[in-house]
Amino acid sequence: MELCFRGGACEVGRSCVELKTEKSTVLFDCGVKLSPEESEYPILDNLNADCVFASHAHLDHTGGIPLLIRKGMVPAIYATEVTKAISKELLRDSIKIAGAEGQDIPYDKADVNKSLNLFRKARYNHPKDFKDFEFEFFNAGHIPGSSTISLNYGGKRVVYTGDTKVSDTDLVKGADLSYTKEDISCLIVESTYGDKNQENRADAEKNFINKIKETLERGGIPLVPVFAVDRSQEILMILNKHDFGVPVYFDGLGRKITRIMLQYPKFLNHPDDLKAAFLNVIEVESKDRPKIIKEIKQNGGIIVSTAGMLEGGPIIPYIHEFMEDPKNSLIFTGYQVEETAGRKLLETGKIEIGEFDIEPKLEIASYQFSAHGEMDELREIVKKANPEVLVIQHGEEEVVNIFKDWAVLEGFNENRVFTPKIGDKINLTEFLK
Repeated sequence: MELCFRGGACEVGRSCVELKTEKSTVLFDCGVKLSPEESEYPILDNLNADCVFASHAHLDHTGGIPLLIRKGMVPAIYATEVTKAISKELLRDSIKIAGAEGQDIPYDKADVNKSLNLFRKARYNHPKDFKDFEFEFFNAGHIPGSSTISLNYGGKRVVYTGDTKVSDTDLVKGADLSYTKEDISCLIVESTYGDKNQENRADAEKNFINKIKETLERGGIPLVPVFAVDRSQEILMILNKHDFGVPVYFDGLGRKITRIMLQYPKFLNHPDDLKAAFLNVIEVESKDRPKIIKEIKQNGGIIVSTAGMLEGGPIIPYIHEFMEDPKNSLIFTGYQVEETAGRKLLETGKIEIGEFDIEPKLEIASYQFSAHGEMDELREIVKKANPEVLVIQHGEEEVVNIFKDWAVLEGFNENRVFTPKIGDKINLTEFLK
């Protein structure tokens, strides 16, 4: 067995790990690292994948799949049914956005449709065979349908955590760690927050709600940028627990994603709560946005809209309208990837509008409702798994190295703890004799 890291190594984005067996070439995810200038895709040279495991629907894990089709590959793509349904919307939306922004994209709608026809349903805790190995999906606790994948080849088990979170959220149940009960030869673990714990979830929710109330009490408008998948739905559920005296306006792709999620209640922690929250918002169509903005200026309201990292989406016109009033607030609720507009705003206080860097006057706040496991959770996974070989990826380089230092101090053999970069290979056969 040999691993090759084609994306997502010492970085967050374009996740793609290749595993070669005697008869198979498998990809764990195939994503994209989105950028307003030029998005980055996995390095797919000298590859003929016949199987892809899509751990979940986020584009940084699925956005490169149509590129495989464009390059002539016809792999079997395994994913949960809700992952396929959400991926369909996100992939099609990515083409639409690229076209609107004049950005080149290395595949077209036909490639997306062909890739969707290659999806095969995987169920949690139901082992399946493929050529010369067996695999099994487990709930990863990240977003609805997210999966950790265990692959058994010749008695050697490779486990790819995907993006994972152990604790429950309002939207999804925490990760099923039953895969750690059997011996694990190689664990490929994410490390987004491998260097720190997050704000206590209850405290984050309390502080978020207080910021919303504080903004409204001073006559301001709270703007809440959210990811279409997971964060939109969780924020709606949190807001629905309170009566703010003003409407919650819901704009962007998250509306369609919420409807999809409600069709798959078994993947949700509290489906009735999500349904109730969704019924209590005012949905905003793009054609009605100018009228709604005028309405909000007159009567107040809370705006929940994509995109969560300010990389385009309907949140941008709202920022344009409300950024000059210091009574208003922009409240982040999720991780901001390096080099995104959201990250730049948090670090510099400036946002790029047209050709200019503008310093908005509205208040900027940030609270962590992350769907990723924090440091202690990731360490718990590693200790429970106790793998022969540990591979740390899906994290910024500094974080990955901090995580490795911990693992070595914990007693893992330094020569068997890897922090690969793009293009690196690991011959697992040498370590798993």
